Amino acid sequence: MKRARTAPATVQRVVIDVGGTKLTTTTDTISRSSYLAGMIDLDAWASDASHCEEIFLDRDPEIFACVLRLMRQQPHIAGLVPHEPLLCASVIAEADYLGFEALLNHVKTQAYYNSREPSEDYPDFQRPAQVTGEAFAEREQRERDAKRAHKLQCDEIEHFFEVKDEAHALRRFIEVYGDVGAALRSGALPSYYLERKPPKPEPTNKVLQVTPVQSTTWLLVGDIFDAKYGHVNDYGPMAGMDAVVAQPALVRRVACQALVENERGRRWLEPMIHLAPADMQELLNNGTEPHLGLYYGITIASDTTLTEVTGGLASRTILACDWLAARPSLKRYSSLWTFILAAESPPREFGFKEYRDDDE
Repeated sequence: MKRARTAPATVQRVVIDVGGTKLTTTTDTISRSSYLAGMIDLDAWASDASHCEEIFLDRDPEIFACVLRLMRQQPHIAGLVPHEPLLCASVIAEADYLGFEALLNHVKTQAYYNSREPSEDYPDFQRPAQVTGEAFAEREQRERDAKRAHKLQCDEIEHFFEVKDEAHALRRFIEVYGDVGAALRSGALPSYYLERKPPKPEPTNKVLQVTPVQSTTWLLVGDIFDAKYGHVNDYGPMAGMDAVVAQPALVRRVACQALVENERGRRWLEPMIHLAPADMQELLNNGTEPHLGLYYGITIASDTTLTEVTGGLASRTILACDWLAARPSLKRYSSLWTFILAAESPPREFGFKEYRDDDE
């Protein structure tokens, strides 16, 4: 469908001499550049509609012509910015020089959302300060309220990323990358404008080497806020570790010690445990099992010692950190303690005490 024509308005032309190349445009177009708009006398056309002013700019005519083309197309800029990296960088730099804010806002908004994940913008959670004489239940309620407020802030950030909110992107672009010149120097522009930054690698724990334990060993787990470990309601110290480890919530057999490396290259020693049938059932019921570091016979067949230690090829073992992080029933406990105990027989499991509600 053709656009309806309106009566032609008086042409208000401006001739721009860019390094010897003359370009003709209108006052309406150059008013989109704060730099160019400041170089002409708009009042001249009020008294003389045929007035034709000429401006000289010592700029690259090819780059300037690209920016002028985008100024003419405003507000339909998206998709018209050149995608050749060097030319794109030059156009962005020229738009910054000329004060062509519509293009700069478009570039910064797209670059920001191309380079960031919502979680990177989440505010830090501020745990409420302890109040002298405050009851434990009151302290817990204030912490739950703080968690709800923090979640609302995070949900708002998620919404900004979903709708590509321009105001949020422009504010955060300056905070993260600086001005346009700084972003060009660091390479954030035009690279993040032209293509999306690859997402951060998923957290992984890679087993590099396993070593058998020297004696029968058990992993003990508990919640430090459980009242049986100390005067938690008064925020007093925990009981001695001898008393604490004598009442673990969970007990699992340690299969071996593993040398582990995460996605950032950090290494540490971590016990690997045998999963109990109840553990497998919980993980399978919640759909988390395929994403865990479960190992079928993690040792080579010729290494009979380690195969025997890990329970043979039919046994499943898992890194203790993976199990604690992924087991759904443990996610409500924010303060777990763990302990490695060497003993021929396992201590009794006491379970977790259901005396508080952290689910909110």
